[in-house]
Amino acid sequence: MLLHDLRYAARSLTRARGFTLAVVLTLGLGIGANTAIFSVVRGVLLKPLPHRDGDRLIYLRQSIKGPGGENIAFSVPEINDFRQGAKSLQGVAEYSPLTLTMLRADGTDPVRINVGLVTGNFFQVMGLHTILGRQTNDADDGPKPPPVMVLTYDYWKSHFGGDPKVIGQVVRVEGKPATIVGVAQPAPFFPGRYDALMNMVISEHHVSATMVQGRSHRMTEMIARLAPGVSVEQARTEVATIRRRVQAQFVQDYDPGSGYKVDVLPFREVLGEKARLTLGLLMAAAVFVMIISCANVTNLTLMRGVRREHELVVRAAVGAGTAPLRRLMLAENLLLASAGALLGLVLAFGGVGLLTSFAERYSPRADEIRIDGMVLGFTVAVTLGVALLLSYAPRLPKEGTLGGWVAAGVSRVSGSLRKQRMQRSLVVAQIAVSVVLLAGAGLLTRTMMRLASVDDGLKRGEVLTMEVPLIMGERSDADSRALYQRISDEVQGLPGVQAVGVGSTMPLRSTQFQLDVKAEGRALAAGEAQPHAELRSADPGYFRAAGIPLVAGRDFVATDRDSAARVVVVNKTLAEKFWPGRDPIGQRVAWTGPVLQFIGMKEDQWMTVVGVVADTRDGGLDAEPRNVVFQPFAQTPVFQGGGLVVRTGSVAANLAPNVMRVVRAVAPREPIEHVLTVGQIREESVAPRRLNAALVSSFGILAVIIAAVGIAGVLAFSVSARTTEIGIRMSLGATRSAVHRMVLGEGGVLLVVGLVLGVVGALVVTRLMAGLLFGVSPYDPVTLSVVAVVMAAVGVAACWLPARRAAAIHPTIAIRGR
Repeated sequence: MLLHDLRYAARSLTRARGFTLAVVLTLGLGIGANTAIFSVVRGVLLKPLPHRDGDRLIYLRQSIKGPGGENIAFSVPEINDFRQGAKSLQGVAEYSPLTLTMLRADGTDPVRINVGLVTGNFFQVMGLHTILGRQTNDADDGPKPPPVMVLTYDYWKSHFGGDPKVIGQVVRVEGKPATIVGVAQPAPFFPGRYDALMNMVISEHHVSATMVQGRSHRMTEMIARLAPGVSVEQARTEVATIRRRVQAQFVQDYDPGSGYKVDVLPFREVLGEKARLTLGLLMAAAVFVMIISCANVTNLTLMRGVRREHELVVRAAVGAGTAPLRRLMLAENLLLASAGALLGLVLAFGGVGLLTSFAERYSPRADEIRIDGMVLGFTVAVTLGVALLLSYAPRLPKEGTLGGWVAAGVSRVSGSLRKQRMQRSLVVAQIAVSVVLLAGAGLLTRTMMRLASVDDGLKRGEVLTMEVPLIMGERSDADSRALYQRISDEVQGLPGVQAVGVGSTMPLRSTQFQLDVKAEGRALAAGEAQPHAELRSADPGYFRAAGIPLVAGRDFVATDRDSAARVVVVNKTLAEKFWPGRDPIGQRVAWTGPVLQFIGMKEDQWMTVVGVVADTRDGGLDAEPRNVVFQPFAQTPVFQGGGLVVRTGSVAANLAPNVMRVVRAVAPREPIEHVLTVGQIREESVAPRRLNAALVSSFGILAVIIAAVGIAGVLAFSVSARTTEIGIRMSLGATRSAVHRMVLGEGGVLLVVGLVLGVVGALVVTRLMAGLLFGVSPYDPVTLSVVAVVMAAVGVAACWLPARRAAAIHPTIAIRGR
């Protein structure tokens, strides 16, 4: 019987090609959007970790108050506090993210790789295995074992071609030979992507006494595994107890005003925390599109059902029960929903690649996004749900109840009052949901407009930047500075170059390298945290080349050498913090804190402020300026590395090949990376928000189109059903304009109700978007007003054609057609 119903339904739908095409396209768009977004939500937020007992992994995060203090990592003694004292933790592993230079064994082909320096128990604690070779183990810990490397799966595939013979190969990392001993299984790492995992010995600093014993020397991340039977809450309680005891014991290492805090977080949540709000927004937008699609299809089905009323009445009159009729409708709607689902899957497969690149900006788990069995199950569930909704929404005639209509020869039924109310309710719902989506898209677009108008603090011009990090330990500071000077001199001689600067940090980039800083003669207020600032270095040409305006004082000059008096240039934010309303030129600052002894810098070495530069948006256009202290490149240790800033009178991007050729000629063994113009860096900082706005706007536009079709369809059907009524009205003296206004008024009521409900819904929903906005209130009246006007214009346009058609009805023809 089901096969018979399916065959009959297929023949029936074939005869109604326009209806079938409209439904399949509408459902395809809705199901495709939901499938694609759900695949991202599952891959990033819901999918179980590939780690053994991944739900037992926790991440510990230490933070302090103030910008840049969201994650300050741990010191080795702090990690040992928890390793030795927390019985709720079964194992604790350390890892320290670094970017290092790798060369082939012959010293050629330099590349920068993201490395995680790990303790030997890292793989055991993380619950990971290798697909080739071995893991790191306890024998790899300490200062004596040889450097070993375990490649991540992605890096092995992309840079070694998946060659199994890679095991045993020797490469040079920061000038030291390291043996590749394994390839890790595919798995996400944190806080970002790694290319390889190595033992600590590759970095002399990481195995030095200052690193191992320095409680305030924080540059190590911490991952742990919960002991059997222990909950996350129990671990949090124990960690908090240990931290209180330690801070009371080592008061000198914990500034009371800084608000040191340790959070214990499930590892899976940490991997997706940056993506949670954005993906929630996109999933909500996709669900709204599905609601509008279902509403529109339900309306189309109700319209078609009215036209098929005579067929259903005849079936009921000859003895067909409600169940066979319902089964027939279910067979028809299953075919429609299945066809829509197939189209949706095609669209989803096409969009997954784009969404994966989008998710890479938010989560290390982007590689796990795919349309798998769970996603297909979600699609099947949505398809069945839509088919059931469409099949059970209409009311069917019962045997004998409408036989009188058939006997009376009724050939056309305009639909019951219940169906008309349902159709109008669905249109109102479409309008309301469209307004909510448009409001979200409008707020995100307004955010983009605000960001575009943000002053980044730089003078306009064509500026090229590139980082040229040097291999650690191969040169003295003096030799490193001489090499950068040679590069700068050679680049300065290129045609079109106006200025060249060398600095540790590129414009609109943040180093995240912060130290405590103090001003001479300024005491801390009660409860005030010790201020901290980013340490950056710059040569005499850096500020001019980068376009950073000098607000007061002077720039660095050639005489600011290592043997000269210590001087600094500070940014405006730091100057206003330390010397509000006073002249900062001639004042003195010094780095402070116990961490200085671990990086080779002196405590209380006073430096005179000789200049103040404008604030720049280095943490992103939507971030507040941070405290920054610039030291002369010649007076700063070169452990931070360096890069070039080149100002040119022509297109900066066109100069890149020539500059790279010069750098390669002067420093053939040094890598060149992040070759970008300042404009590209600026665009890169707002790219995630632009993608958010584009995706939500796409959903909003799609919703408006579907809603407009729904309004026009319902009114067109109403006009068609009321042709005789309209003809009688016109024969009794109603003018065309009156008929026109009547139909417009009918649609206008639906539009006004939908707009009111939509604005109220937008006020509720957009409040949840506050974390994605910048410079715009979730209740922004300008956005809501524009959205209401746009939706009203679209609604009026959708009402206009049916109204015009109604006004064109000839009374005589209409009555004769009766």
